Amino acid sequence: MKLKELLTIISILTLVLSGCQSKKQERTELSNKQNPYPNVVLIYADDMGYGDAGYLGATDIKTPSIDKLANEGVYFTQGYVSASVCGPSRAGLMTGVYQQRFGCGENGPEERWYTGETQNVGVPAKQPLLSELLEPLGYKSKMVGKWHLGLDEHLRPCQRGFDEFYGFINGSHDYYKADTVFSSKRGTWPMFRNNDIVKYEGYATEVFSNEAAQFIDENANGEAPLFVYLAYNAVHHPWQVPDEYVGRLAHIENADRRFFGGMLLAMDEGIGQVVDALKRNEIYDNTILIFISDNGSPSGQKGPAGKGQMSSTAGFRGWKGDTFEGGIRVPYLIRWPGVLPQGKVYEKPVSNLDVVPTIMAHLGVTSNGARYDFDGVDLVPYINGAKEEQSPHEVMYFRRDDDYAIRKGKWKLTWNDRDLEHPEDAKKPLLFDMDADKYETTNLADKHPEILEDLQNTFDAWDSQLPNSPWWGGPSNRKK
Repeated sequence: MKLKELLTIISILTLVLSGCQSKKQERTELSNKQNPYPNVVLIYADDMGYGDAGYLGATDIKTPSIDKLANEGVYFTQGYVSASVCGPSRAGLMTGVYQQRFGCGENGPEERWYTGETQNVGVPAKQPLLSELLEPLGYKSKMVGKWHLGLDEHLRPCQRGFDEFYGFINGSHDYYKADTVFSSKRGTWPMFRNNDIVKYEGYATEVFSNEAAQFIDENANGEAPLFVYLAYNAVHHPWQVPDEYVGRLAHIENADRRFFGGMLLAMDEGIGQVVDALKRNEIYDNTILIFISDNGSPSGQKGPAGKGQMSSTAGFRGWKGDTFEGGIRVPYLIRWPGVLPQGKVYEKPVSNLDVVPTIMAHLGVTSNGARYDFDGVDLVPYINGAKEEQSPHEVMYFRRDDDYAIRKGKWKLTWNDRDLEHPEDAKKPLLFDMDADKYETTNLADKHPEILEDLQNTFDAWDSQLPNSPWWGGPSNRKK
């Protein structure tokens, strides 16, 4: 073989194997003058409860950057996620589709890495993510932080529409340590830059904030609109944070709440750093900036001091993993100058499923072109348009393993394997009037059996169409 031919083959292989880098060659990037699309910054927190944000009433925790975004945009008092745990919540967020419909109703079994059965652990390649929908429109994109949407290489960020990736692919990670090989210690699995494992040092929250801000600085040059998906692992365990953050919260008496507050403060300041990068590059007001938590507060948190609960549900019943409000109602805000009003509080129920269709509708794309089309809706006309008097969702469904719920108008039916505050209510249907009883204190099942039956029948009709999947089971496994 001639040297010239060998070099040609090597060059082709390099492009194929580079993953993220090859997309730069394949995609036609349009300038902002030709392509007036807004930039998109989507920030997803991890395990941040409804009672952990200042703008929602927290008096001990400090979240000035998040609060400022809320005051400059629209925040939702009934912001829901489609799942009460990390992986499926992210699957719903990034597709705009109920994740159970394509078999992602539960966190994927990461232990399958060792058996080689990883190809189907994650969002199927045929179900497009937001990054894949934005790619043909000329967006330049980066995913930073916690992926949790697919283990196998063909399901990782660089194969799902992102130009760049820095972070980890699994569900929980140490903030200070990362191995350079996969092992049984999933909490220290490798950090990746694009498709390559890299050496890691630093504090994850700060590192991820730096990566996002640097991407903005390096690419806010008018050649293409930007999409940044910044998925923090904060404030998920393990409980780790530099002392400097904790030391600034001496007013919080409970030592574990103070430690947790330090983790949240580090994330909040990182968000401020990203905002500063947008302002520095004069694209802040041409950016859709969305902040949501992936689910509610976990129960039984014990921090370094062993003093008890660290995050807060703000009094809502239940926790992460439940279909009570404490597991599925979360901080949720959108800042979108020129499209959505400033300083508006929106009180009707919305879902994380609405993020993708809301963005895409503004860009002129109303369908994802896949087998499972959007279940979310474009929120803009409901917030300040022709549909202001209507609710974005007449019916909302929730299901994780045996737990399930349905919200229809003001009524909510919920069934949970556990009820930590009221164990006598576990494993039976509960009916609540959410307009009068948002904290789910009074079960009205006996007073309104006809409403209970209607909700159950509506849920069962939806539930019966869901597929089985390799790790979460199907409708036939649900206990009634």
